[in-house]
Amino acid sequence: MAQIIRDIISLKRFIFIFFLLSMICGCWYSFSDKPFPQIESIGMIPLENNTPEYDIAADATDYLTQKLSSGSAYILAEPSSADGVITGSIISYTRKVNTYDENEEPVDYIVKVKARITFTQRNNDKQLWETVFEGYSVFAIGGDETLAKQEAVKMLVERIYEKLKSG
Repeated sequence: MAQIIRDIISLKRFIFIFFLLSMICGCWYSFSDKPFPQIESIGMIPLENNTPEYDIAADATDYLTQKLSSGSAYILAEPSSADGVITGSIISYTRKVNTYDENEEPVDYIVKVKARITFTQRNNDKQLWETVFEGYSVFAIGGDETLAKQEAVKMLVERIYEKLKSG
């Protein structure tokens, strides 16, 4: 019986020390939207358009600039003075049938927008990452392809923004 009591006391000590250490270690951790602490500000060079879709790159640039200027952990700055610079291009835009009905007639379409984006530290031209992103949206036959394209671009921008936050 005495051994059981000693084991319980030892277990309680272990649990107490574990939680105490967890709390102390937790104080050193901080939440941040910036995986690169050396980057305080971001500059955005307008994206190039390598597709026949008019204004798709300008729309993506505008959406990303708006996203960065509202609620970002980074300060939006001119590319010539920013700590980090975003460059890239829209590399493809496709519209394909997404689903067919039982008569093999199209039911809806899917639009996909792809971009190759590079994030570079300006002062030493160190490439922090380069990634191909994709956004997509589905629209029904007779639906609004322009609206679907905007939704696909917004999804694309959201994915770029998430990469900026996560590294």
